[in-house]
Amino acid sequence: MKFFSVALISLAGLAMAKGHQGNSTTAQHGTHANSTMAQCREVAQLTHLVDLANNQTRLDKVAHNNATKEAALKAKAATAATKLATLQSNATLMATCNQVFAAEQMRASCARMAALERLARLVANATALDAATKNNATKAAALKAKAAAEAGTLSSLQSNATLTQFCSVEETKATCHAMARLQKTVAEAANATWLDDHFKGNQTAIAKFKDRAAKEQTRLAALQSNSTLTSACSALNVTSQASTSTDTAGSSTTTTGSVAQGGAGTTQPLAALTSLTAVLVAAVLLL
Repeated sequence: MKFFSVALISLAGLAMAKGHQGNSTTAQHGTHANSTMAQCREVAQLTHLVDLANNQTRLDKVAHNNATKEAALKAKAATAATKLATLQSNATLMATCNQVFAAEQMRASCARMAALERLARLVANATALDAATKNNATKAAALKAKAAAEAGTLSSLQSNATLTQFCSVEETKATCHAMARLQKTVAEAANATWLDDHFKGNQTAIAKFKDRAAKEQTRLAALQSNSTLTSACSALNVTSQASTSTDTAGSSTTTTGSVAQGGAGTTQPLAALTSLTAVLVAAVLLL
C-alpha cells in the first residue's frame, strides 16, 4: 500500500511533466499518453483504497477506530473494486501501468537504500553523530539502534544488482540535470540583456545573482571536469538549455520563469541533502 502512495505522487508529477511538454493543442485536448497516465494514476488510487479497506489494522488507524467512518470507507472501496476490475481487464493499459509502477517502486527502493546508507555512515562517524544529536547520548543510541535494525534491509538492497544499476542511472540523471541547471544559471548571469530585463534594472539584485552564479560556476567546473559524467549526460540526452538565454530581451522574458526555477533548483537539492541528518534524527525519535 505504501508503494501505491509513492506511485500515485510520482504519476502526478509525470503527468504534469508530459502536459508541460505538449503544445497548445495538447493542452486543450490531451494526449493518449496523458490519458493512459491518468488511468494508471486512477488504478493506483483505487488499489490504495481497496487495500486499505481490506487491512483492518490500517483501517482502524486511519479511521481512528470510528465504526461509521470505517463503514463509509468500505462502501467506497466496494465501488472502487468494481471500477478497478474494469480497468485491470484492459491488458494493454495494465502492461503500461505495471511498467510505470515497477519503475516507481525501484525509485522508492533507491531512496530507501540511499537513506539507510547515509544513516549507516552517520552512526559510524562519532563526530558527525555528536553534531547531529547535539551530544545527546539517548538520541545517538536511538540512531545506532535504528541503523543496526535496518542493517539487514540495507544489505539486501545493496545485493540486488538490478536495483543498484537502476539507482546508479537515476543518480547520474539527477546529476546531469543539476549540471544543466548550473550551466543555465551561469549563462544567464553572463547575459546583460536578460539580467536587466529579469531584474528590471535592479543592480543590487543583479549583483547578488552574479555572485551566486560565480559560486555555481565553481561547482559546474568540478562536474564538467568529470569526463565520464559529461559523456553519460550526453548519452542520456541531458544537456543545458542555456542557449535560450542568449535570445533577445523580448524572447528571454518568456523563459524567465523556467530560468528562475532552474537557478533555484541548483540550491534546493543541496539544502535538502544538508538537512537530511536532522530528518533522520527526527524520524528515529518518532518511531
